[in-house]
Amino acid sequence: MVAVVLLGSAWQMAQIAERKGADDHAFRRLEIHDAEGRDTGRLKVCGNRYQEPFCLRAEHVTVNDVMLKLNKKTGARYQFEFGRSGGRTLDVSLNVRSDDQDVVEAASGQGKATLYWWRDSLRLLKVSAGGQERTLHAAHYPGWGFTPPAAFGAVLAGLGLAALWAGLWRIVRGGASRLNRPWQTTAPGVTFTLAGLGGALGALIATNSHSVRTVAWTAGVVGAVSAVGAALWAYRWVRRSLPEVERMEPVVPVDEHRFPGVVWGPGPWKALSIGWLRAGPQGLAAVPPGPATGTGTFGVQRFPGRLRLIRVRTPHRDDPLGVRFHSSPREPDGVDRGPFTVAECEALSGPVPGARVLIGADKDDMPYVLGVLSAAASFPPGHDDRDRHDVQGSSHDGSTASH
Repeated sequence: MVAVVLLGSAWQMAQIAERKGADDHAFRRLEIHDAEGRDTGRLKVCGNRYQEPFCLRAEHVTVNDVMLKLNKKTGARYQFEFGRSGGRTLDVSLNVRSDDQDVVEAASGQGKATLYWWRDSLRLLKVSAGGQERTLHAAHYPGWGFTPPAAFGAVLAGLGLAALWAGLWRIVRGGASRLNRPWQTTAPGVTFTLAGLGGALGALIATNSHSVRTVAWTAGVVGAVSAVGAALWAYRWVRRSLPEVERMEPVVPVDEHRFPGVVWGPGPWKALSIGWLRAGPQGLAAVPPGPATGTGTFGVQRFPGRLRLIRVRTPHRDDPLGVRFHSSPREPDGVDRGPFTVAECEALSGPVPGARVLIGADKDDMPYVLGVLSAAASFPPGHDDRDRHDVQGSSHDGSTASH
């Protein structure tokens, strides 16, 4: 929804900028050039030869007053008060070049001026005093009206594409894995946001050409450079973070350790998904919810067969929802543990040998699961189940989880 709103607003800004850019191109056609394309200084003024709206409407006024206003940021600006027909006045504030300041100041109270209107907006004015004449551009001279919507639309487009990427990534890849976040939000967010800022910069430098193409090219170059940098950062971040999951070391528990966890698999393995697991010298078991301690047997469900650990990984999108996210309430300390880490196993015995079994637990608790499985792997094949405390398992190649 955020992406739709941002991209829709960006599209509207692009349409406004395009219209203003077209107006600017049309305005340039009001200047008369000679056979070699040079500006002759003449304008297409409405009259017998040129008719509206393809001409400038000239209005002759008097210069009642000119006041100089100094500003540290914008520099010197002149405030004109023009006298119009019918006793009306018009106030206009302009930036004036240093070469024109003497004529402008001399025109105060006694000079003449001609205002040139086009499409109901003041575009040019000519001020004359002491036999000299200067042509000044109005505050919204062509090119300046194109810039704000183009720049703002470029920024909105960048933010909208970032939101769109994040949403599509979550739909296609899921959003449970912490290792997915750089590719889902950070890297595309930085890339598209910088591309939008680059487009805004392109709008500023495209004042003379009024070209949306300049905005697009600048955004594309900035976006491409940003994408390379963001991708390298995300790749290095993920590679540094992978050992936390895929190279997790097992911890053989010396006492009972209860923790939120879930088991998913076919047949009797489904009955183990009751929200909590227990790892300890007695092996792995599903226990009633709650952080109670002890080795009691009430409500305890033993694993129905031996397991071989294939790998430890972050959740995949096709994993059951309970394996991907905590289904139990928040911890007593109020900390949200986030998504589970998944131990992918293969059932070697029991009612469904060869079945794919998933064990989900926090990354802080998963080493205990790996420790129990690696400890069970140390028993020789065919050893009595009771000597293995009813929980059988073996790790891939008899070691910890890794690809």
